[in-house]
Amino acid sequence: MNRLIRAELIKVRANRVTWILAALAPVTCVAWAALMVLLPGAEGAPPGRRAESVYSMAQQAYIFPLLLGVLGMAGENRHRTITWQFLVSPRRGRVVGAKLAAYGIVGALIAVLSGLATLAAGLLMMGAAGQEAWSPRAPAVLLGSMLAVTLYGTFGVALGALIRNQVAAVAVALAWFMYADYLLVSFLPDLGRWLPTGAARALSGMPLRNAELLPVWGGGLLFAGYVAVIVLAAHTLTLRRDVT
Repeated sequence: MNRLIRAELIKVRANRVTWILAALAPVTCVAWAALMVLLPGAEGAPPGRRAESVYSMAQQAYIFPLLLGVLGMAGENRHRTITWQFLVSPRRGRVVGAKLAAYGIVGALIAVLSGLATLAAGLLMMGAAGQEAWSPRAPAVLLGSMLAVTLYGTFGVALGALIRNQVAAVAVALAWFMYADYLLVSFLPDLGRWLPTGAARALSGMPLRNAELLPVWGGGLLFAGYVAVIVLAAHTLTLRRDVT
């Protein structure tokens, strides 16, 4: 199993797309953090609330490990390399488990990098703007954001296993998680809070203007449940489905 994980990590490292998406992740988070600092209304915000909103933008890196996970799994089917991989390691469950572990590690690295970039940028920008740059909940917000980003990496692998067509899998990931699910959370929060994006946002402590999300622990358990369900479905389907 350890050899399979190392092999997956070597493939991830050799892929140019990995480095591009990993570089874009902290840049995206810093841009969102700057937007939160510049948004009007900071004067009326409770002490520390603006800081929590800024640091929760570390969760905006989620799309990058999600896409990497999708590409890492669905790409094997597109290029037919999954057949050779199953011939080398006939226990398909181990292959899927190695991919989940490898892209979980990649997701964690992207999460840490994005979290540190968001923290540094937030401290500098809020300090320059004369805003309170810290709160007692800030560490929990950062940790929750990084955990959510990490879980999205394994979510992407499972999604790529369920939808073997790479283009379709990427399209579903972008359309649902960047737009449909996100808009439902924003405009129909009573429904959206129970969806994966709403649960991940709750885990990261990301606020909503028009409603309350689940508590952090509730969002974390719900999002972990979503990840567990899709991973189990992907594992079961991979074991039963013909790969030729």
